[in-house]
Amino acid sequence: MYTMEEGGQIVLVGGFVESIELIKNIGLGIAGIIDGSREKIAEIYRNELNYLGSDDILTDAAFQEVYGHLPFFLSPDMPKIRKKLFTAYEEHKCSFTNVVSLKANISTSAQLHANASIMVQDWVNISSRVRVGRAVRLNTCANVMHDCILGDFVTVAPNAVLLGNVSVAEGCYIGANATILPGIKVGADATIGAGAVVTKDVPGGVTVVGNPAKILYQAI
Repeated sequence: MYTMEEGGQIVLVGGFVESIELIKNIGLGIAGIIDGSREKIAEIYRNELNYLGSDDILTDAAFQEVYGHLPFFLSPDMPKIRKKLFTAYEEHKCSFTNVVSLKANISTSAQLHANASIMVQDWVNISSRVRVGRAVRLNTCANVMHDCILGDFVTVAPNAVLLGNVSVAEGCYIGANATILPGIKVGADATIGAGAVVTKDVPGGVTVVGNPAKILYQAI
């Protein structure tokens, strides 16, 4: 529905263990990993996975011939990094795939942007009429209730709860165990601290913490 068929091959960008395990668990194959740290990949995976190089291989004709037809999945957790990578890979005409846990509960009326490098981990709940943008990452046990909207490149950390009709703009990071009350709007590139309880709208570019959540930091 939102992912490739079982047995398909993808190229993974970023050698994060949880991403690799999830990809394998849903029955996809990893044709290779693109990561800036060859030593890290070699140490963890030895000969198990194929190290392809770093991002500059996108301009390499030999790489494009072998791997250019495969979909890519962007693994990094931070929204700014995913946005940068998505833009670069899209400019090189790369396609993407979603990686969705078989243990996730997704309403039939929810809309996940198709083949847009979305990650949905174990036990995530995506309720009715939720809309999820490109390259969004929903971590373990995140709970996104009815009519919520998640903009492009949003990260929702483990156990965060977004109650009904919450709107989260592009590039936001929702911390672990945070709760956002119904109808709240979160502006672009905002950060919701771990355990925060958000009771009113959050401006773009700020970091809020606490219960009730208050602005800790505002980007200039």
